Amino acid sequence: MHNWKEITASTWGQPIGKGGLAGVFLLTVLALGSLCWTPYSPDAVSGASLLAPSPAHLLGTNGIGQDVFSQVLAGCRVSLLTAFSVGFTATALGLLAGAVAGYFPNRTGGIVIMRTVDVLMTIPRFPLIILLAVFLRPRLVNVLAVLVFLAWPVIARTIRSQVLSLRERDHIRFARFSGGSFFYIFRRHLIRELFPLVIAKGVGTAAHAIVAEAGLGFLGLGDPTLKSWGMMIRSALDYPGLLWTSAWTWWLLPPAIMVSLAVLSFTMAGFGVDEALRVEEFS
Repeated sequence: MHNWKEITASTWGQPIGKGGLAGVFLLTVLALGSLCWTPYSPDAVSGASLLAPSPAHLLGTNGIGQDVFSQVLAGCRVSLLTAFSVGFTATALGLLAGAVAGYFPNRTGGIVIMRTVDVLMTIPRFPLIILLAVFLRPRLVNVLAVLVFLAWPVIARTIRSQVLSLRERDHIRFARFSGGSFFYIFRRHLIRELFPLVIAKGVGTAAHAIVAEAGLGFLGLGDPTLKSWGMMIRSALDYPGLLWTSAWTWWLLPPAIMVSLAVLSFTMAGFGVDEALRVEEFS
């Protein structure tokens, strides 16, 4: 299997990988730290309306006097939970479904999986996300389920194309003819060969999940009981005349920057890990 110490060292040795890992680490620290401490409750009115940044309120207050910095930290928890849970779950489902479809391309199970993937991929993703979010209860778990449901088919199709090629390689054919079961070959051979692709797909899915969750929050389709960056952006833009004052710099700008930072960090980290795996593969 791949040596994680060498992969991490190689990724950290690249400027783009170092920047991505540092960004993901910073976001993770903020998200975990906010579980233990925030200056104020994200839902509590802690000052006057639209207070400028000060030692008491590092990013000022919003239109009803809530602390913006506390809400940014709360939004970090939501975004990181979305990224890791959707990235891991969708990648795991796509890996298993794609491996089955590629290993048994002419059997009923493989055909059914690919026809399901084809149908889901013909439907525009973001309109379907909005439609499902409207009809489901506005809870975070439902948002995560919708994002996973729409993310795994893309991964499954990519994995299937790779497995179709891998199953014809000599060492895997030998394992098949020697009586090796699918799960044995999957565990001992396919995962090892697919590992770089799986990592790249998982990180890419995590970045897309952050954008999708922020978009749903912006449209008012997220969990109303949780503070998310998209919801913060929406509430700021709904405030009358906000852009005519300086308050947008501490109310609107921080959540927008955090969304951009999160997506950029995951994208750069994924690129760095992919390059590290390529280096290890050819070394």
